[in-house]
Amino acid sequence: MTETATGDASRDGRLTAAGRVLAVLEVFRTRPSPLRMAEISRHAGLSTTTTHRLIHELLDWGAVEVAETGGYQLSTKVLELAAASGDALRLRERALPALLRLHRMLRVLVVHLSIRDGFDTVYVESLRSAHGGVSTNRIGGRMPLHLTATGRVLLAYADDDVQAGFLAQPLEARTRFTTTDPDELRRGFAGIREQQAAMTARQVTENTGAVAAPVFDHQERVVAAVGIVLNLKDHHLEDYLELVRAAASQVTGSLAPPASD
Repeated sequence: MTETATGDASRDGRLTAAGRVLAVLEVFRTRPSPLRMAEISRHAGLSTTTTHRLIHELLDWGAVEVAETGGYQLSTKVLELAAASGDALRLRERALPALLRLHRMLRVLVVHLSIRDGFDTVYVESLRSAHGGVSTNRIGGRMPLHLTATGRVLLAYADDDVQAGFLAQPLEARTRFTTTDPDELRRGFAGIREQQAAMTARQVTENTGAVAAPVFDHQERVVAAVGIVLNLKDHHLEDYLELVRAAASQVTGSLAPPASD
């Protein structure tokens, strides 16, 4: 038995049945998906046999689905379950009318609503065109904050310790244009707050760009960001600043508490 297999078998024995399921779900929370079975097994610290059984149980229940490109990813059922009793569901419900108006108005790849979870952007709503979006743009998908326009908005308004912690780690590059210099990213925060918007180009793929704007709650805290992804061959980012800001402002207005009598 190999060292890895021994470690896996040992953890299999230490965890309860629920603990093993949670270990698998934690891998999807912390790693970019889609994921191969071997990746899930390795990062969960479980044996291949156990991982295979759990993934197929999750598939049968609908928590996991097979991605178009192969591998496994969380389904919208998990996000809906997680959101059913909390703020995320209310945020999505209140934001949806403004997002739908923006989606119908614009011929862009994706219109989405994002929140911050640790150092990741998480998509809690995603409206895609017939040809738009990649797997990470789907509901429940996540990306490192620096790669996305919504992520940069959320990071620009985050506390200093969040910014410092994020920028202290190695930053992933998806293209040769991806900004990974912490100082360059930090210098951009003031401009994002001044404009109440962020624009990114060629950060995730070399033919796409994005525009995003913050959503504020009634205490003027940024709780989400509205963003669009578009094809740079057909669109200019600057042309969409006001429209995205207006949509984010509409979502902000929807979060205001009802007026008292």
